[in-house]
Amino acid sequence: MRRVLLVLSAAMMFAGVVHTPAAADPGGWQRALDDIVASGAAGVQAHVETPSGPWDGTAGVVRLGGGEPIPAGARFRIGSITKTFTATALLQLVGEGRIGLDDGVAGWLPEYGFDPRITVRTVLAQTSGLPDYLNGGSGYAPLVGDSLGDIRRTWQPSEFVHWATDKPLEFAPGSAWAYSNTNYIVAGMLIEKASWLPYHVNIYTRITLPLLMLSTGVPQTFDRVLGPHAHGYYDYGGGLLDVTDQNPSYVWAAGGIVSSTRDLSTFFAGLLGGRLLAPHLLAEMRAFRHVNDTYDYGLGLYEFRLGDGCVGQGHTGYVNGFGSRALRSPDGRYSISLSITDAAGDFSGPVRRLVESVMCRS
Repeated sequence: MRRVLLVLSAAMMFAGVVHTPAAADPGGWQRALDDIVASGAAGVQAHVETPSGPWDGTAGVVRLGGGEPIPAGARFRIGSITKTFTATALLQLVGEGRIGLDDGVAGWLPEYGFDPRITVRTVLAQTSGLPDYLNGGSGYAPLVGDSLGDIRRTWQPSEFVHWATDKPLEFAPGSAWAYSNTNYIVAGMLIEKASWLPYHVNIYTRITLPLLMLSTGVPQTFDRVLGPHAHGYYDYGGGLLDVTDQNPSYVWAAGGIVSSTRDLSTFFAGLLGGRLLAPHLLAEMRAFRHVNDTYDYGLGLYEFRLGDGCVGQGHTGYVNGFGSRALRSPDGRYSISLSITDAAGDFSGPVRRLVESVMCRS
């Protein structure tokens, strides 16, 4: 299934990166964006921050076959970067004493028959063992099919959770790591249960409004991207289709947010700079578990090893037609937020070079 490869590639985009510090200048960054488009992307935009100041760049077009360039600050579907927002909101509720990191999920959501060993912590850390409703696994076909119809219908979070809890765990909770979108559907449900407020209200009041992230929205079931935006494309087997309009309920708290590169930079600056979480909770989020030679994972947060001691903390994302990544150096001096509107081709090489040129400066 093509979706599986693309979802995984969002996390594996930095595999094999060797630290070779590149010329970190706007001209070099713009050439990298042009190379991404030349490698098959429909369009790309980036927001970079360094001690020298911010930089915005774009390449490609708003629509395939058209000549309109992508405007800086355009909005896009951020995919699994949503998970960091979800983890942040749930950790804030932990800080308020409304829910505990080591609470059993079964006690909060008793109607689903969760294994009693699954805790809030294992859900956020991707160590619960719950199978992934979006990508399947362990011999099970995914609940959400790789079809235009399935990303345009309205889903209920309960459908995803029932699908997962009706199946055996992939491993004993806490014993291993496996990326599962089901975990963050559960996290969204826990946010609603502990706060007595809808998920999207929590994201707005706890994160986007305090940080003045005015280009960020949580559209629930609304299928359009409002404001300036580029179009994303996906091939279901019969050629590229415009999939810009899609119902975000199929990914909800695991991938449904719409934002901009500037807002993502603001979010990670606020989060990793200590504005959203108390120090001990930010430390919990950054308690990274080793996953492989490329990255570690905390609570809704990756740490990518980019080479020779150069690392970036953040998240990557993909939903059909839209790839994204947002990384920040641990000292906060360097960051990059990137959106790619997909068409066809392999642009992982120029993406790696761009990320290195920003994050791995000597």
